[in-house]
Order: sequence, then C-alpha cells, then structure tokens
Amino acid sequence: MREELALYGGEKTARDPFPPWPQFAQKTLEEALEPLRTGRVGAWPGGRGRELETRWAAWAGSRHAVCCSSGTAALHVGLLAVGAADGQVILPSHTFASTALAVVHAGAEPVFCDVTEDGTLDPRRVEQLVTPRTRAIIAVHLHGTVCAVDRLMEVAQRNGLRVVEDCAQCVGGELKGKKTGTLGHVGCFSFSQGKHVSAGEGGMIVSDDGETARSCRSLCDYGRDPDEADGEAAARHVRAGFNYRMTEVQAAIALAELERVDAWNLPRRRGYAKIYDHAFSQAYGVRSVPFNSPERRNAYWKYPLQLDLAKLACGGEEFLKALAAEGIPECRAMPPEAYDEPALQAWARGKCQTAEALRERTVLLGVCPTWEKSHIETCITAVKKLLKAYRR
Repeated sequence: MREELALYGGEKTARDPFPPWPQFAQKTLEEALEPLRTGRVGAWPGGRGRELETRWAAWAGSRHAVCCSSGTAALHVGLLAVGAADGQVILPSHTFASTALAVVHAGAEPVFCDVTEDGTLDPRRVEQLVTPRTRAIIAVHLHGTVCAVDRLMEVAQRNGLRVVEDCAQCVGGELKGKKTGTLGHVGCFSFSQGKHVSAGEGGMIVSDDGETARSCRSLCDYGRDPDEADGEAAARHVRAGFNYRMTEVQAAIALAELERVDAWNLPRRRGYAKIYDHAFSQAYGVRSVPFNSPERRNAYWKYPLQLDLAKLACGGEEFLKALAAEGIPECRAMPPEAYDEPALQAWARGKCQTAEALRERTVLLGVCPTWEKSHIETCITAVKKLLKAYRR
C-alpha cells in the first residue's frame, strides 16, 4: 500500500495548485491606494486607524479598541496595561513563541502550563501554578479553537488576577454568545500575513475598561498622554512608551477586510470544518476532531486533526511529509513547545505532557476561504489515502 503514496513514488492526490491566502477584495485594493494618493500614510490622528478602532470595537462587542503594529505588540502592551510587569504570567507552552516573548518584553516571568486535550489552557492546572507573584493569565485560542476563558476568569477572580486573551488565530470565535477578545480583561488580535484579517502586519487591543484602553493607547504612541495626542500642541510623554502605531495603509486594508469576516470569511471556514468533521469523526486512525458546539463556536484558523498514532505505522512527522508529498498545502506540524525555543529555555520548568503528546499527533489542515469545496474534498482524499496506507 505505501508504494502508492507520492512520498514513495506514487501519483499525487492534488495535481493542481490551491488558491493562496490572503486574496484581497477589489474594494480592499482600492482602499489601500487612498492613503498613497493623499500622502497620509502614517498613523494619522483621526484617520483610518481611528475608524478601524471604532468599527472593530462595535463588531467585537467591546467598549474600546486600540490599533497597534502587530499582535505581539498588542500582547506586550496589554500585559503592561494590566500590571503584569515584575510578576509572573501563566500561559500555555502549546503556543507560538511570540506569546511568551511578549511576557518577557513586559518584564514578567513566563510560567508555562499544560493544556487540555483540545490544545487550550487547562484551568485546573493554571490554579495549581498561581503564586503570590502571579499577575496575569494568557488564554490562547490556538488554531481558532476557543479556550474556556469563562473558567479561567473564575480562577482569576479567586486569585485577584487579570486575563489577557491571545486571539491572533481566533477572529470571530464565540463562547456563550460573546466574541473572543471580550471574554477576559484584554483581548489581543493580529493582522499579519496569514491571519483571518490580513493587513500584512498590524494588531488590535480591545477592553471594556477605559483606563486600561487609555494606557494601551499611550503605550503604543511613545507614552504620550492620549487626551493631548490629537491636539495642536505637543503632547506630554507621561510614560515610557513605544512606537507601536499602525499605518493608514494597514488600517485601510483591515477596514475593508473586516467587512468580509461575517459575510464570507468565517462562514466558509466553518462550512469547510463541518465537511472535515463528517469525513473524519469516525475514521480509523483519527483520535479526535476539534470540539465545536453552539455554545463554543470555533473560528478555524486551521483545522487541527488529531491522529491515533497507536493505530498507524508512522509518526506524526512522517504523516505530514507524506501529506505534503500528495500536493496538499497548508498542512503543518506544530512548532516546538514555547519552552523549547532557545530564547525561552531559561524559563523551562519541565515538560507539559499533554501538550507534548498533542504536538506529535496533530496535523493542521487548511480551511482557506479562497478554496472551494473541491479543494477540501481533495484534502480529505489525501488524508484517507494515508490513513489506509499506514494502517496497522
């Protein structure tokens, strides 16, 4: 059977390339040119950035929103705004390194915590790690899978902590009728190349607390007093801030793409995830598909399929290589656990066992809105081909 796999010289499942992501709407292309025509390309007071903040806050269901230069900058500023500096921040090891790097940049100590079987932070283990130095918890909605922030908020309230949401991969996820980013004290989004809303780079911070939002705005703009920054006179610098401002070009792109989130982007992602669910829920060699329900609606940045490696004569790495050889794009392995990154090993405190096991057996499948149903079916055909070939 294995000789039929493309990895071993067989014919590829996918012969033609898949449409890339992102692909911008015509309106987005036109809107992005306007700042170039006017020459107002920087972070212009009262310009597209402020319009994006107003519309993003309304869309997310938050009282305040603040544009910034990246999702990492959003996390950095959000952590400072909630008073995490000089303390400890509990976060999952099962995340991209930037989540932990933001903690370090904020002057705090990252404390890595294990996750549940769905890859999101385990509230029970979080509470076991709380110390007098703990200041905050970062809830990461990994791959667009919604984290149980409601339970983390209970832990936070019992211990006087703040919850910061990393929504870089989860634009439009919902828990009990509220969007991700509004479930904790601060929500942080990314507009980088491959995200739901792509502007090349960029980020957004949301919060219902006015003082937190004012601190974030000031920190993103050199530490200027936000009440003075839009005036004619030079604003005072009231804190040691950063240049984390978003350009007008980025804001124009994000504004136009925000219009497609609910009408096109998320419906296609969720529709494709249902097709995957139907194909893989009972498949031999599959351990589980992402948990999703009317109460907890995922945003599906990727589709994390968990393999049952005990039933397969291969490891996760070989499975991914074989899938890529079949011509399937966007299939990825998980990056190393954050504590295994060279820049973060100083804060390692031992292995997170569930996270380590997940990293070995998880295959990330694409759900790009630019794809059609036929592309999803091709992915399914390739995965099932591998499951059959590697069956023990």
